[in-house]
Amino acid sequence: MPGESMNSEQVPKADTFLDFIKGLAEASVLLGAGLFLIGWSYLYGYYRTFGLSADQFGLSVDNVLVHSIPVIQGTVFRVGAVIIVLLLLAASYFRWTARWLGHRALVLLLIVVAGPAVSRYASSVGRDNARRDAYVSTSTLPYVTFEASTDTLWGGCSLEETNYRLLLRSNGQVFVILPVDSAVSINTANLRVCSFPESRIQAMRIQVCLRER
Repeated sequence: MPGESMNSEQVPKADTFLDFIKGLAEASVLLGAGLFLIGWSYLYGYYRTFGLSADQFGLSVDNVLVHSIPVIQGTVFRVGAVIIVLLLLAASYFRWTARWLGHRALVLLLIVVAGPAVSRYASSVGRDNARRDAYVSTSTLPYVTFEASTDTLWGGCSLEETNYRLLLRSNGQVFVILPVDSAVSINTANLRVCSFPESRIQAMRIQVCLRER
């Protein structure tokens, strides 16, 4: 009957739509988890170079996700992502490989294999950027100057220093570094990292160098 044919056509369409939404949700979860892994690995490599641990800053999920951008913008990452996508598309054209790609066990295996590799690469990008910021001539960190009512020199850290670079503000602390001269090897130079409580600071001036495009 006409009513039965309409219902039989609507049910497959509804199932197809629900399958699409389910697949989209699963892909979003995997994408978010991957970006979080990349961002956290980048922060781990970056701050460990300065002798700090990323887990002591209480970073939010959004903050971690944002720090995945320096990694995914890299040429190596983009080229590798394109190659993997092309390989998966090519494999989907063959019947026996397409059948294997549909198995969840294979997807899980690919994640287990790719996860550590991506994490290691993101950590290396963080370390490279930290070494860049450790030098005066190549640092991208902004200059910061503090004002406080009273200041005492402790361990070579003073709020009156004018050459600090702002590293991070977190948990009521301001972390700064004093970059080394470019002529000195980073392996032999002593990089000064200081932390000041925000309660001691009355004013803070941040100076950013605007480079030409």
